[in-house]
Amino acid sequence: MKFKTRRSILLVTLAVSGASGRLHATEVDFARQILPILSNKCFVCHGPDAKKKGILRLDSYQGATRDLGGYRAIDTTHPAKSEMLARIHDALDPMPPQTSQKKLSDHERELISRWIMEGGHYAKHWAFIPPRKHPMKMGIDAFVLAKLEEKQLTFAPEAGRATLARRAALVLTGLPPEPEQLSTFLADKRKDAYERLVDQLLSNPRLGEHQARYWLDAVRYGDTHGLHLDNRRGIYPYRDWVVRAFNDNLPLDEFITWQLAGDLIPGASLAQQVASGFVRMNPTTSEGGAIPEEFQAKNSFDRTENLGTVFLGMSLTCARCHTHKYDPIPQTEYYRLLAFFNNTEESALDGNSYTYGPVIKAPEDQSAWNQWSALESEMDTLLSGAATQVEGRIPRLIAHAQERTDWKTGEWRISKAVSADAPPPDNEKKQWDKAGGLPGIRKNHLPASDKAVWLSFEIDVPVDQVLWLVYSGGPGSEVTVDDTPVPPETEAWPRQQTSRIELILPKGSHRVQVKMVGPKRRTPVEAQLENPWQAMAGTKDWNLCSRQDRLWMLADPRGPLGHLLLHRQARILAQRIARATSTFTTSLVARDRKEPRTTRVLQRGEYQLPTGDPLTPGILTILGQFPQDAPRNRLGLARWLTAREHPLVARVLVNQIWQRTFGEGLVRTPEDFGLQGQQPTHPELLDWLAVELHDSEWDMKHMLRLMVTSKTFRQSSAWRGDVNDPENRLLARGPSHRLDAEVLRDMGLWASGLLDPHMGGEGVKPYQPAGMWMAMAHPASNTKRYVRDTGQRLYRRSLYVYWKRTSPHPMMTLFDAPSREASCVKRSRTNTTLQSLGMLNETQRLEMARMLAERLMRAGSNDSERLNQLFMLLTCRTPSQRERAACTQLLQTLRTRYADAQGDALALLSSGDAKRDETLNPTEHAAWSQVASTVLASDAAILLY
Repeated sequence: MKFKTRRSILLVTLAVSGASGRLHATEVDFARQILPILSNKCFVCHGPDAKKKGILRLDSYQGATRDLGGYRAIDTTHPAKSEMLARIHDALDPMPPQTSQKKLSDHERELISRWIMEGGHYAKHWAFIPPRKHPMKMGIDAFVLAKLEEKQLTFAPEAGRATLARRAALVLTGLPPEPEQLSTFLADKRKDAYERLVDQLLSNPRLGEHQARYWLDAVRYGDTHGLHLDNRRGIYPYRDWVVRAFNDNLPLDEFITWQLAGDLIPGASLAQQVASGFVRMNPTTSEGGAIPEEFQAKNSFDRTENLGTVFLGMSLTCARCHTHKYDPIPQTEYYRLLAFFNNTEESALDGNSYTYGPVIKAPEDQSAWNQWSALESEMDTLLSGAATQVEGRIPRLIAHAQERTDWKTGEWRISKAVSADAPPPDNEKKQWDKAGGLPGIRKNHLPASDKAVWLSFEIDVPVDQVLWLVYSGGPGSEVTVDDTPVPPETEAWPRQQTSRIELILPKGSHRVQVKMVGPKRRTPVEAQLENPWQAMAGTKDWNLCSRQDRLWMLADPRGPLGHLLLHRQARILAQRIARATSTFTTSLVARDRKEPRTTRVLQRGEYQLPTGDPLTPGILTILGQFPQDAPRNRLGLARWLTAREHPLVARVLVNQIWQRTFGEGLVRTPEDFGLQGQQPTHPELLDWLAVELHDSEWDMKHMLRLMVTSKTFRQSSAWRGDVNDPENRLLARGPSHRLDAEVLRDMGLWASGLLDPHMGGEGVKPYQPAGMWMAMAHPASNTKRYVRDTGQRLYRRSLYVYWKRTSPHPMMTLFDAPSREASCVKRSRTNTTLQSLGMLNETQRLEMARMLAERLMRAGSNDSERLNQLFMLLTCRTPSQRERAACTQLLQTLRTRYADAQGDALALLSSGDAKRDETLNPTEHAAWSQVASTVLASDAAILLY
């Protein structure tokens, strides 16, 4: 409705005078004080999504000051005549209306009145203005101290050295410092001893594992599709890449670019392509009756809104259906942003497949990544040496390549499973099925390791040539061409899942048969023919061909490069690469379609209601301009996000880093930097850190080091009676909060000596109550049965716990881990009795406790030494007198309890699979197990302080 004058100017002036009669030292800050009020209380009717024509708009200066028929909402010439003043002070018919759920408080009314009387000036929301460094302040502590001094406060005393070592280690690596590392630090009297410790922690590969889990929450990483059947999917190499990127300190601008568009980078490396799995992280389905067009829209919605949360710190969901009511995001711009993701190649429905293409083969764990990196380095050196030798032969290479692109295959057939040592089936049709999905990777898997399937296909080559066949299968697999066995290039080995073999084919037609023996690990059926000369024929440029294609061309025994000195080196390296890749697994990656999909605004977000003209990909104009020379694809989108003048991305990233360092962000709504979000507690510090991130060339470890070496971080976390700040918004004390689910489990495994150091690989399945997956799963799901692991896999770090989105591990959920069905950039921290019950009774917790007790009993010869060891491991200090007395009393009570109950002691000591040391006295062992369990569950162990 339009504003109408209800009161005389005199009454308005009196009202304003009453509200603003006191003197104020500073002017009202529109961006930080007024805009949040207008957004929260007024914009729902008078904001960007105002529906009625001619309605008053308060989201812009022009709208608020326009002539409404002889009066203005804000009259800058005569502020006291502003109609807005009359309406917010009108007792009978106020704005917002009395029926509204969002009424102005007296303080808000006073602020608005002061602002209008000061001229009603407008300004951009702080988060939409590029950050700038304060010219007079440098470093974290300068900003924090300035805020403290405004309250006549100063920093708290520095925490004790042992406490500080524990705090830094847990923040950076998610584990306490190793005992030797701690003792060395405590004995180091140099002034920079703490900085030296921090540098050690920053170079620890456990850092990447710990920092990665925050990112996996944000991008909603899961090992399953997430909807309907919630079947398995191949994506864990992406998780391992994130760990590797953080350990290698990949600049965060590249970290962003590789994930958004690694597949679009010219000559993309394997790591860059695996990183593009970020785009594929959204939950998917193939439910019967699902409409592809609907889920194409839903998939694009999810990706667009995830980008908003993770990189922009803004909720974009409202703009899916209409122009955002609070933030300046027109609906059209939402769909322009969505257009970047609406052109990916994968189908809208996932087929319930593990290999929901496009996929790429990638190393199976960090050890395999290390090996692959070394091979890539050798390949780069060899190709660099070959460049000059190839340079004068390009026309001949192009001619050779073009003659070898017209080969064809057909009649792909696959047999039913037979015994691994059985001969190929005869040619009767009943023995064979059509091999749909081949050549390529099928969604079904090879049989068990004592079984095999046979594959048969015809191939026609117009000239003599070499093709490379990549096929799945473990040891015992074989290939024949026209009934002649083809010798393998590399010796089979137990972990082999795929093979790569040369087919030297004379001109003409040939029949190829492949026996694929099931390997020990679950492996999709795959068979693909590769011809590196195809790339040369297409690009006509040696340097535009991928590195591997160039290597295979050099290694081709029938090719025009076979006489070069580097040919033999290339063949040997190619064989080593073939062996390394034989254990590779599949990972979902992004690819763009050659023919773009059409993107239009969807009315009310309904997939079947497109409206308006087709849209080109674009960005949110409130956040700057799209780079002029950038392509209108995901690579260009990444360039926009990482541009120096982008106002949000650097702020959002440093806020996330600050949050995982201090427990709370400088912006305590990390998912919302928009008008509805909280203001930064230290806005100038946030901007300084954002610019520092740019200046450091996006160096994450540099930012972490700045934070954990600051005086702000090193303060004691003890409660301060002189500070009325329960949420520690002033940062007048050090961080203190309950540790996350993964850290609690990892710390127990580490202290007990059970933690398996293996990094990477397929998700592991530790102990879990029986029937949980069955109760949650569709009968046709391949994740309905939970088969827990055995051996060392039980003790892998929690980052690697298999993440079923519809049923995450219960101990993760109990301690507030998200389901990862949607983005989570800030976990809750609850405190419930059920958590205590879990910590004292869950199978792995009991197993940790008894194995920790074994460690204590072997390390100490008496109770005092053992208690010292227990507290040093978990708290980096010896117990206080009260703690020692309480633990000693508990120990004596338990010794009495188990002395006459050997059966109960043995029952406790049988928890979990780890073998107990039977030379230890069961009564003593059980008593110490309960003491260890109690301390593991105490505040001394489960809190960061």
